Amino acid sequence: MERKLQITGKGKLSVAPDMVILSFDASAHEWEYEKTVHALNRKVEELRTIIEAVGVERKSLKTKDFGIRKETVRNKKTDTYEFNGFRASHDLELELPLDKSIINQLLGQIAKGLDNLDFSIAFGVKDASKQQQQLILQAIAKARENATLIAGATGVELLEILDIDYSYRELTIRSRRHDYNLYEADVKTTYDATPDFEPDDIDVSETVTITWRIG
Repeated sequence: MERKLQITGKGKLSVAPDMVILSFDASAHEWEYEKTVHALNRKVEELRTIIEAVGVERKSLKTKDFGIRKETVRNKKTDTYEFNGFRASHDLELELPLDKSIINQLLGQIAKGLDNLDFSIAFGVKDASKQQQQLILQAIAKARENATLIAGATGVELLEILDIDYSYRELTIRSRRHDYNLYEADVKTTYDATPDFEPDDIDVSETVTITWRIG
């Protein structure tokens, strides 16, 4: 029986973000289908107009999800669910360079100009290809280091590599989302202040599993 030694190496980096990702959840609720769609479209168009006003191309605002559904409400007297109009939702995302002045200007205009549009902020890296290469090299080096250590401690010899297991996927570097609820329910109050942020580095990792034949 062929003797083998299988080791998984892990590469780890802390990466400084270079972009901000703003996520918006626009919604509308009307009794008629057409009115619901038009109300939602108006809100999204207002958002695009604000984006243009601060010098960002409107096409930078990308659709991530869109949906419309019938709403129902329970009638306690009849114990049945009755039609209660339509609700439409449009999830959008905007990637911007990490420029505080533009971001705070944009968020300030959104807070003043749009009703009931909450947003979340995440940070990320626009092009993570270099970091992914570094992580793979680190993981391979760590696997080899640990294999050499184990082989030396157990008195076996590392021979040729039999297998390398690495599941490639394009690395996406993003932080967790930070939610900002600018509006309280049923209260028509907006906030002039915008968040002052200093994003932390983002921890990322990759693993590579290598199998050696040992003698």
